[in-house]
Amino acid sequence: MTFRTALPLLLAAIMALSAPASAQTRSDATYPVDQLAGVLGELHGLAFICRGSGAQEWRRRMEQLLELEAPLAGTARERLIARFNEGFRHHQQRRTRCGAESEMETQRLAAQGEALSETLRRHYAD
Repeated sequence: MTFRTALPLLLAAIMALSAPASAQTRSDATYPVDQLAGVLGELHGLAFICRGSGAQEWRRRMEQLLELEAPLAGTARERLIARFNEGFRHHQQRRTRCGAESEMETQRLAAQGEALSETLRRHYAD
């Protein structure tokens, strides 16, 4: 399963929860949804750099994640947005080159996102 197919499944699993995950006790640095927000930010940053400002797929996925995980204004939503923005800025600072380098980085991030999605799916489904 690819990250692109895993994310919609993850978002559906999050929607099925009766209590929002943001209310759970956790360490922000290790909670997979925070990490996933960062990965989405990095993917958006790479797409933005290499394909231009019209490349909004990963930003839209982040908006979906926010709607499901932290739909109301507050600390949880702000934290996820901050993680997304940190990921976005990462590639601007690194100056990742488009082409083979960005494709390899996209594949690495997709694998990381898929693993995080699977972790979240198991947490919510079990």
